Amino acid sequence: MADKNFDIAGYVFPIFSAKPGKGGFHINRFIGSGFWIDSKGHFLTCAHVLDELEEDLAPVIGHPFGKMRNSFTPILYDEKHSKFDVALGAAKIKEPTTFLRPYRGSVQPGLDIGAFGFTDAGKVAKSLQLDVHYLKGHIVRTSEESMGLPTARVVETSFGSPSGFSGTPLLVDFQFAGMLYSNIESKLQSYSISEVLDEGKEIRETAYRVYEYGLAHHPEDIIEFVKACGIKPFE
Repeated sequence: MADKNFDIAGYVFPIFSAKPGKGGFHINRFIGSGFWIDSKGHFLTCAHVLDELEEDLAPVIGHPFGKMRNSFTPILYDEKHSKFDVALGAAKIKEPTTFLRPYRGSVQPGLDIGAFGFTDAGKVAKSLQLDVHYLKGHIVRTSEESMGLPTARVVETSFGSPSGFSGTPLLVDFQFAGMLYSNIESKLQSYSISEVLDEGKEIRETAYRVYEYGLAHHPEDIIEFVKACGIKPFE
């Protein structure tokens, strides 16, 4: 990671479901993440994040840090891909939004990646709390086929996508290199070692290891969808 001054608050944000009221919004729950793609308030998230909205509730962008701390920005509209788990949205903004630059290299196995995201930390005095986590790993597999998944092609990461990370961007040196949306599989493997002592007593030790792999959309497929919606990303 090259830029030590990178501030997650300017690029990646949590999305909540909320009930509109006279005094603002009554926040219901945290539903996922999103990130800005231009200076005009357009953003990306997963379609399933917005599909979690219940009747009479609206999606809003939270600002857990900085000068806008504990305020919420209304989402004006969203447009979901007809087949893939991707959604483009627009928010009501007062100032130009900052956005990640696209990664121009090849997204392939071995590429080092990271991801900031939010997880639900419960309530304190009726106020929803979030934890920020940073995951680091690499691309472990790619495929030009969708393999039955809600994406154009498969991009698999060496770390899983925790609940709340859906819609957060993959980063390569703080550049946009994809978007997490789900997990491909979780595996629990056990390893046993047996030892027989001189008196004939057998001792067995068992160790367990969990393997979990995340799924992400390829950046080129996301950019193609955004342009098809009439939006010029990263400008």
